[in-house]
Amino acid sequence: MKLQNKVAVVTGGGSGLGREFCIQMAHEGAKIVVADINKKNGEETVKLIEAAGGKAYCFEINVVKTEHINNLIASVLEVFGTIDILCNNAGITGERTKCHQVTEDSWDTVLEVNLKSIFLMSKAIIPIMIKQGGGVIINTASASGIIASAAGVEYTAAKHGVIGLTKQLSYEYGHEGIRVVAIAPGVIKTPLTKQFSNEDGPFHQLTMNAPAGRYGEPIEIAKVVTFLASKDASFIHGHVIPIEGGSTIL
Repeated sequence: MKLQNKVAVVTGGGSGLGREFCIQMAHEGAKIVVADINKKNGEETVKLIEAAGGKAYCFEINVVKTEHINNLIASVLEVFGTIDILCNNAGITGERTKCHQVTEDSWDTVLEVNLKSIFLMSKAIIPIMIKQGGGVIINTASASGIIASAAGVEYTAAKHGVIGLTKQLSYEYGHEGIRVVAIAPGVIKTPLTKQFSNEDGPFHQLTMNAPAGRYGEPIEIAKVVTFLASKDASFIHGHVIPIEGGSTIL
């Protein structure tokens, strides 16, 4: 029970990687706040956690709206009294085409959801962590935050930005007792990536040529996140942890 009585807020916790993060951290004793724009999905995650004996709370949120974020924080503090862990996991894909074909709307939307939301969530929660003497922020970047790929210019730019933001936040708040780290998953088998993780998908050759030679499973990412959220990772600051079967070393 490495996270006993810790309170973890997970954006995008209603499905895919976010759901697995919630389940694994709850398994280690954390009280989970499932923050998702899809309330039905969020409530399903809560049911899964409660069925296993854990504690969870669902909050419907649009992570790019400051008012929603402030309401979330107020509710969490009212219910649990603290926020110890923030997993900035909410994200979307883009148009996956070349730069000159990408629309401004896709660029703006992907950068807003995948990067600006992390800034907004961190900006709002960091003062709480400072006041209580520390906390952990884990940002979901991507292998596309390390290398260029078929993910597209807006997604790749956003995820590179996530890694830069992670380093800057660590630099600014490490001495306040706040650890900030990022993970860089490869293509993981989730509903979001179902259309990509097949032989005709744009990442198949890259994934199969990597040392692991396969797609990842959500639990493989969630176990690393749970470790990073715990005291076992207390000396890891500001780094991005690739969890991609070796695809970024090629």
